[in-house]
Amino acid sequence: MPSNDRKMSSTRSRGPSLAVRFYLIAFNALSAAGWAYVIYLALAVFRGQRASSSVHDFLKPFASYVPTSIVTLLTPQPKATNNFSTTLASFLHSYIPATYESTFSALAPVQSLAALEILHVLFGFVRSPLPTTVVQVSSRLILVWGVVERFPNTHSSPVYTTMILAWALTEVPRYAYYALSLAGCGVPSWLTWMRYSTFYVLYPIGAGSEALVMLSTISEWSNGKWAVWSTEDWVKAGLVAIWVPGLWVMYSHMMRMRRKVLGVGKGQKLGAKPKDRRKAE
Repeated sequence: MPSNDRKMSSTRSRGPSLAVRFYLIAFNALSAAGWAYVIYLALAVFRGQRASSSVHDFLKPFASYVPTSIVTLLTPQPKATNNFSTTLASFLHSYIPATYESTFSALAPVQSLAALEILHVLFGFVRSPLPTTVVQVSSRLILVWGVVERFPNTHSSPVYTTMILAWALTEVPRYAYYALSLAGCGVPSWLTWMRYSTFYVLYPIGAGSEALVMLSTISEWSNGKWAVWSTEDWVKAGLVAIWVPGLWVMYSHMMRMRRKVLGVGKGQKLGAKPKDRRKAE
């Protein structure tokens, strides 16, 4: 009996089945390529090139097949912003171009694909913490579909550009790391370092940009104008308020993972394989 228990434990420790492994390799490789393409499109704008169109226009022909309540939710809303966001955008425009027109048609499907990561945890394909996965994926989907696509004033916002670049520069190393790990190709030490170190800079930039993008869709609050805010304005203001503690939760999680994978203080060498890559987030 103890022998059988050891066999079962050994089987579980070997990781996902061959079919699941192939699926996860394809998923991570496709996601890495998609985010790399987002970076390419954004950098093209910095070089003075333009491309693409609104996803809302692309999806219009399919609107008749979707319940009216959902169509209304995704319909672009009248411009709503505030003096703080307008002033900040005017200042940043000199340094950071707007990239919505060139990037959103790629960003939307790539980020939406990440919703599968929640299912990966639920089905046991990976052993990432479910709460962290749900918070990170859902917050981005809210920003992409519930904020950016619905509020046209975000389309010309420089903080939209800093937000998606922070996301993309985080995700390319992350997905590439997982794809190579699952394929058994050996992960270069520099890629391991990038995956578990760049968050120190990219997470604050990304989270700060996310909060500012959402803030730019809230109506003016000065001179008591907050008193006539809609329910949605109050909800978004509440989300902006919890962005900082939310960032700390993600930051703390990544610092723990960095210590585990890079072995800080445990005698491991940079790039050494973690005990279980499936636990890595």
